[in-house]
Amino acid sequence: MSGADQTSSRDRRSYWPALVLAGMCVQASACSDTPTSGSAAGTATIAVAGETFRVSLVTADDVAAARAAQAGGRARIPNGRIVAGTNINRGWSCHLEDLEFVEAAIELCDGRPSDVERQGTAFGGGRFCPWTATVLRVE
Repeated sequence: MSGADQTSSRDRRSYWPALVLAGMCVQASACSDTPTSGSAAGTATIAVAGETFRVSLVTADDVAAARAAQAGGRARIPNGRIVAGTNINRGWSCHLEDLEFVEAAIELCDGRPSDVERQGTAFGGGRFCPWTATVLRVE
C-alpha cells in the first residue's frame, strides 16, 4: 500500500467513532420523551480540570444520579447532548440536555468545558462526557 493509500485508510477509520456516536445521538434524541426545557428538578455544579459548568437535573432520578455521583458512585461521568444557549450554564455559550451519569464513555466526548466552548455543538460528535468530572453541588 502506498503512503497516500495508508493515510486515506487511516483517515476513514478516524471518522468511524464519530459516525457511530452521531447515529446513536440521533436515535436517542428521536426516541427521548425527556423534556428539553421548562423547570428543572434541580441543578448540579460540576468541576473538570479547574473549570466548572452547570447542568439541569430534570427529574428526581436525575437528582438521585447526581447525588450518587457526588458521593463517589460508579456512574459519575456526566454525559449529555450539547445544545446552543446558556440555559442555567451561565458563563458558557451552550448547555447539556438529555443528561445521564455513566460509568464509562468514549474518548471522543471527553474534554473540558472550554474545549466545548471553542468547538460548540460539534464537540465530541455533539456530546460532552468529561471523564474527570466531579460533582461539586446538587441543588
